Amino acid sequence: MTIEGLDFSGKSTLVRLLRQRFSETPALGQTMFTREPGGTPAAERIREVLLDPELEVDAWTEAYLYAAARADHVRNGLRPALAEGAVVVCERYLDSSLAYQGAGRGLGVDTVRWLNGWAVDGLVPDRTFYLALDAAERERRAWESGASLDRIERAGAGFMGRAEECFEELAQKETERMVRLDATSPPGELAEAMLREVRDLLYTHPG
Repeated sequence: MTIEGLDFSGKSTLVRLLRQRFSETPALGQTMFTREPGGTPAAERIREVLLDPELEVDAWTEAYLYAAARADHVRNGLRPALAEGAVVVCERYLDSSLAYQGAGRGLGVDTVRWLNGWAVDGLVPDRTFYLALDAAERERRAWESGASLDRIERAGAGFMGRAEECFEELAQKETERMVRLDATSPPGELAEAMLREVRDLLYTHPG
């Protein structure tokens, strides 16, 4: 399963809670938590380049770097874990590229999907949780965090607005895969909702 949403929507907080919930639920079996960009040594190096606020990277280079990191992550991280029967939880995946590079950077959602076709190698999440959060609340959280912004987080309101529209469209079109969640809900409630979905998936599609 994947967790998606714009910056400051609470993905990392939710992942920490899910790690705890999963460790308390041995019936789920082996689990793997990972992220994009990153998740493997090579992909983590690419992540450093992509998020470096001191670097100028054009939109196409950015899209190819995300796809390259994803290709390594899929082949050397995700597929081996899935082959061992693990439940995989990935913070960001293909939907982020569609929203950020396809819509945010204006490269085209279909074009970025095509570009990533080789990267994902047909691997699609069984369930994607999209954390929806409006712009005002995102800005408030960013200010309260006090953290320095990375290169993507500095892209501006217009960029984030286009990415948000794309996430919303994806959630409306792919209802069987994507679950839209209110990111202002208590993190504990969100974690429990996701855990229920995982249990349902494992019960419906064991093994």
